[in-house]
Amino acid sequence: MQRHYETIGSTNDAAKEWARDASTPAPHGAVVSADAQTRGRGRRGRDWVSPRGKGVYLSTVWRPQIAPEQIGQLTIITALGAARALEKLTAQRIETKWPNDLLLKRKKIGGILCEAEIKDGAIDFVIAGVGLNANFAASDFPERAIFPATSLLVETGKSWPIEELRDSCAQMLQAEYSRYTAGQWQNQRTEFIARCAIIGEPVSVRDEAQEYSGVAVGIDENGILMVQTATASRRVVSGDVSFL
Repeated sequence: MQRHYETIGSTNDAAKEWARDASTPAPHGAVVSADAQTRGRGRRGRDWVSPRGKGVYLSTVWRPQIAPEQIGQLTIITALGAARALEKLTAQRIETKWPNDLLLKRKKIGGILCEAEIKDGAIDFVIAGVGLNANFAASDFPERAIFPATSLLVETGKSWPIEELRDSCAQMLQAEYSRYTAGQWQNQRTEFIARCAIIGEPVSVRDEAQEYSGVAVGIDENGILMVQTATASRRVVSGDVSFL
């Protein structure tokens, strides 16, 4: 089931409202997409610029039977699905940067935003949001971006059909979720690690309390980044992770 809008505030917010609707709640696998967003969001409340004709903006409703501490696994499989959708249509190698960035030539070409709603200690639903930069020109990106950004247009020199990209992304997300529920999480984790650009690299981590550095050494069973500092191995549950 899908709802598509010409313009919306945020596909994640609309998907949440639909999932909460007592009369006609969004079923598992429902998709909300839009041609443009006026209040697109990334992680940690950052804006996601979402003009018409230049990107893919969609959110999927999942109702997983997993523990709250496993939510990080869903970010991993969402990133895999979106990366594979881009690769299928463009033949460009897509990397990831834990937890939610998609990279092309070490520049950000997309992002993931997974948001969960918990009731009575259990997951009611998860919204898996995806934003992909398709037809942005270089001049469309901020001069002082937090992380260098790019688009398919910039990297390939041609425009790409948004609807085809959007449909491919929705299909690949469902395919990865099906693999996940079929018991393929360990394979998906291995596949994510293989394309995660920061694994084995020196990184800086900034969370709510502090900033520290180390080497990103792996992704644990729950999808959490492991960083080896000079004194200890640390689990990065949330925060910003940057190349040093």
